[in-house]
Amino acid sequence: MSDVQVNGYIRVPKGTTVYPIGDGVEAPSTRDQVVKVTNVFDVDVKSDNFYLLLPDDMRLRYFEASGGKRPIDQDILEFTDGLTKGDYRAVEWSSKWALIADVQPTEAPARAKTSKQTAKAEKKPLTKQQQMVVGSVWRFAQDAELRYKVRNPAYAILRDEIENSLRQLPSHARTQKIELKLNELGVMDHLDEAWGSVKAGEIFTVRSKLTFGFAGGQDVPMLFRGEKFTLPYTSLEPFIELVTVP
Repeated sequence: MSDVQVNGYIRVPKGTTVYPIGDGVEAPSTRDQVVKVTNVFDVDVKSDNFYLLLPDDMRLRYFEASGGKRPIDQDILEFTDGLTKGDYRAVEWSSKWALIADVQPTEAPARAKTSKQTAKAEKKPLTKQQQMVVGSVWRFAQDAELRYKVRNPAYAILRDEIENSLRQLPSHARTQKIELKLNELGVMDHLDEAWGSVKAGEIFTVRSKLTFGFAGGQDVPMLFRGEKFTLPYTSLEPFIELVTVP
């Protein structure tokens, strides 16, 4: 199965056990299908999804062993070794996944090849985000009230408290419960704050860019009025126009 790669294609035979990402139960595929691989990941005893491979009686013993940090029963390992054919990996597509041993690498369907060739042929114009390189100069085209995001100090504290109260759950289930509880409480990882007003015609230069952990992973331009500030890119896009690029 070494030919199975991310962005490659696989054939999922009819009857293959398919697992959902997130909530739901596994079920056999009702038809042969060709899908594009979006991820390849491990399903060994250290993974969050290992327990999904087990029947109910083995799941209980697996949780007791992993929680007590003792060796996994040999019959569980023998069962999964046969199920995975010794290859403890899985392939993901869309919102589903299956054992890599149960699928077959294949060529892309004709429609996918045609679509890829068409995409290469079409040259799309650069977006504003792509044009906002370091050194580029921008002008505000209209008056605007800007907002920005800052980290919410209460988020990390509350998340740790919830996680500590759910330590008896397996990692996968615990993560889902934590996110659900935080959403119910309405606690976000960032706070949306007012930055201030700008006037049409005001100029700024992008001095640097941040991408990790800010504005949902989007580029964040920096420098306003001679001092360093950060603003999520999405709060600027509707109001700015490019003046010059370096």
